Amino acid sequence: MLFVLFQIGDAGYALAASRVVEMLPMMELRAVRGAPEGMAGSLRYRGAFIPAVDLCALELGEPARDRMSTRIIVTRVPDREGVERPLGLIVENATDILRCEPEDFAPFATGPRGLVERAEVDALVPEHLRSALFDAMAVA
Repeated sequence: MLFVLFQIGDAGYALAASRVVEMLPMMELRAVRGAPEGMAGSLRYRGAFIPAVDLCALELGEPARDRMSTRIIVTRVPDREGVERPLGLIVENATDILRCEPEDFAPFATGPRGLVERAEVDALVPEHLRSALFDAMAVA
């Protein structure tokens, strides 16, 4: 199985490549009035605006560093009605992949830069925040 590697601060994570729709370079985000805490802004993606979450800000209280390796991972998550919608995840050092089996994470696997933990979008961005993000986009 293939995983996309990234970092939140100094911690390494691996997201199943099957959950990745597209990897984008970091870009300027549009502020959303009344956005929930944890929402970095919105970005234009394939003709529509989608919410973006800075996982470093959410997890560590500090935004992702502005580096060439900072990326936006576009993934799809279910909204309140169960409809899959695009969501941007801002992460650092998203430049490598790892081929291993899910059972290799016990709870860590060894990646090219050290230990990595398997990441699940549902755990990174809890359902209550995802709902608030999509609600904010509906009124923006």
